[in-house]
Amino acid sequence: MYKPKYAMFFDNHTQKACPDMGHSYDADDFASNLEKAGVDFIGFHAKCNQGLCYFNTEKGNRHPSLKNGFDLFGETVDACKRHGIAVAAYLNCGLSNEDGVLHPEWCKLSPEGHRLHFELFDMGYISPFLRPMCMNSPYRDYFLGLVKEVMDHYDVKGFLFDSMNSFPCICPHCVEGMKKLGMDYTDPKQIVEFARLSSIRMAQDLKALLQSSNRKYLCNFLGLTPRKNGEIATYMECECLPTNPVWGYDTLPIAARYYRTVKSDAPVLNMTGRFYDWGDFGSLRTAAAVEYDLFFGLANGMRPNIADHFLPCGETNHAMFERVSKILSHVKPYEKWHEDATNPVDFAVLLPGDDSEKNPTLAGVIRLLSELRMQFDIVDSLANFEKYPLLILPDHIRVDETLQSKLASYLKNGGKIFATGESGLKTGTNSFALEKEFALRCKGKCKHDPVYFKMDTPFDANLPDLPLAARLDGYEVELLSGAKRAGHLVKSYFNKHWDGVYSHFYTPPRYETEEIFATVSDSVIYCAFPVFEAYYKTASSDLRTAVKNLLDYALKRPLVTVNKALPSFGRVFVSDSACGRMVHLLNYVPELRGEMLIVEEGLTAAGVEIKLRLDGRIPKKVTLAPAGTELPFTISDDYIHIQLDSFTGYALIVCEG
Repeated sequence: MYKPKYAMFFDNHTQKACPDMGHSYDADDFASNLEKAGVDFIGFHAKCNQGLCYFNTEKGNRHPSLKNGFDLFGETVDACKRHGIAVAAYLNCGLSNEDGVLHPEWCKLSPEGHRLHFELFDMGYISPFLRPMCMNSPYRDYFLGLVKEVMDHYDVKGFLFDSMNSFPCICPHCVEGMKKLGMDYTDPKQIVEFARLSSIRMAQDLKALLQSSNRKYLCNFLGLTPRKNGEIATYMECECLPTNPVWGYDTLPIAARYYRTVKSDAPVLNMTGRFYDWGDFGSLRTAAAVEYDLFFGLANGMRPNIADHFLPCGETNHAMFERVSKILSHVKPYEKWHEDATNPVDFAVLLPGDDSEKNPTLAGVIRLLSELRMQFDIVDSLANFEKYPLLILPDHIRVDETLQSKLASYLKNGGKIFATGESGLKTGTNSFALEKEFALRCKGKCKHDPVYFKMDTPFDANLPDLPLAARLDGYEVELLSGAKRAGHLVKSYFNKHWDGVYSHFYTPPRYETEEIFATVSDSVIYCAFPVFEAYYKTASSDLRTAVKNLLDYALKRPLVTVNKALPSFGRVFVSDSACGRMVHLLNYVPELRGEMLIVEEGLTAAGVEIKLRLDGRIPKKVTLAPAGTELPFTISDDYIHIQLDSFTGYALIVCEG
């Protein structure tokens, strides 16, 4: 199976109204520019979301302005092959507007009974989501036929299937299918669940079709969850444009740590964009912005993938290629150290649910831990917990019977848990699922509004001597044998309320209590409030320090620490390869300018001191890649101490040997 190193993706959703599809296209010039830029793998459209095909199809709808006999997709595949570039065929499965016009009976029907379209992002009918197709209608066999045509006639290395989302449908085909499964076609939740099952079945059918060939295709299904892609796909594709608010700069840090845990033996492509958003033909993000995305991904085992828009006329976008060439010329010199690297970690964070969709708790825990330079994976409930000495359950992890059994086994085998907020409570109750192990009893929701807290000694290190706001509602708990208090609540003069005459809004802290904010035991750390969501909402550095003090109780010897010469927005990652143990330092800041978050340049940090755990790997020398400049170091107690005079943007320190 092909293993991409430096990829690009060319978006090409072209309306019928464009009169010159491919009329100015020089496939050899296109492929030559890819080769010069250092690209070895591209995704290219065989069929777009408009339902139009760009290859010589007997089954599908060729774009009407393609010249007779001109095979845009085929010429691209052939030219790329001559230049040593592999091609994956992109086909949009869930959206196919022209097919919906020609075959309205193939369209999804909404639960309200009209043809489904999505007024997403306030776009109304000016949207690619105009006519989603039902994968249980005859469209299914039609689409499989298109894929078979590409397989039979083109030397491609893979397939990328898009819009495999669980869009709801109550067409006759879906109603019949739901009845066969004993599902209620009037229940909105069951309609969505059936749509999810239908998307998975379509992905499985596509995978089976690809496997009918003796060629080992790469394949991925955009729209399925990462976990399902991990089960069905042969590689992982992380689509993330950080300048689009649907993704933002919190998405890649989540995906980078999660995707590697659901399919550790497969390539993971990190798809960012040279533009600010899909459909934005008139922008080039700065080189520093795209480099930040790529270096972040590479430090976490992902391979670069830069998206561009293919111009309908086919003219080569030289400005784009100049920018991509500049970016990859900065990235590729580090290839020796990025190749086949893995990421050692200190612990794992359990997803609130089985999907990596961004939410305040997940974004908050990732930001907080990243600012503390922590090394961790993100896992779902199906993962093997036993490989991690510590498992964080952030804010909203309710425990069903399956998870209860798994956590009980994990604790019994020496694992430790750090739970916050309602995490650890049984599904549908206010009782701890593992009450004995947590050594706590929950008495219900905390009755104070607002809530203030103070950490007890020694968990108050580096905190101001004053009550701090917890910000969000939590729980009232009492200690059982085996746990001790690590922080307590401070009541305000009165709760916020309206007494009919006066607004009791200003509510300062006043009364120290014995009520619990946080507890510790040999195996469980617990905070009774959703501190990670609170951090996302307030960015309180004191709240972050309180969490750090609790983590330090369980994590005595962290993998890496870095001094404050690297700003809090700087990021630190550790990786291992045949080259040695490595530290990646990233010093970029996404700055909010008006309504847009942008990265314009890498920043300089000086006097950075790194303390890296060696785990018995004694280095012969320490170098700064890629130049090989040797850095002085000392070793004590299985830690190596390194000082870096200065760097700008990205630095890679290699402990060789």
